[in-house]
Amino acid sequence: MHSKWQVSKEVLSSKIEEEIILMSVEADAYFGIDPIGSHIWDLLSKQPASINELVELLMQEYEIDKETCIQDVQSFINEMASRKLIFKID
Repeated sequence: MHSKWQVSKEVLSSKIEEEIILMSVEADAYFGIDPIGSHIWDLLSKQPASINELVELLMQEYEIDKETCIQDVQSFINEMASRKLIFKID
């Protein structure tokens, strides 16, 4: 929860309306992420962040309980990390 995550430099991204389309050069694959995932991606694109930091930022902008927010952010982080779109820096 305290480790910081960073967007891989090997990933290209493009915003289309409220969603982001990602292209992994390494995997030679495209991925679409929904508006909330896109918001998390934007935050990580600006600077590395921990799950706790992301949860705090998201809870300021969305009406969501903390437990649900933690689960959603962890799920997003796990999926992006498994596809090697983000990586842990500490």
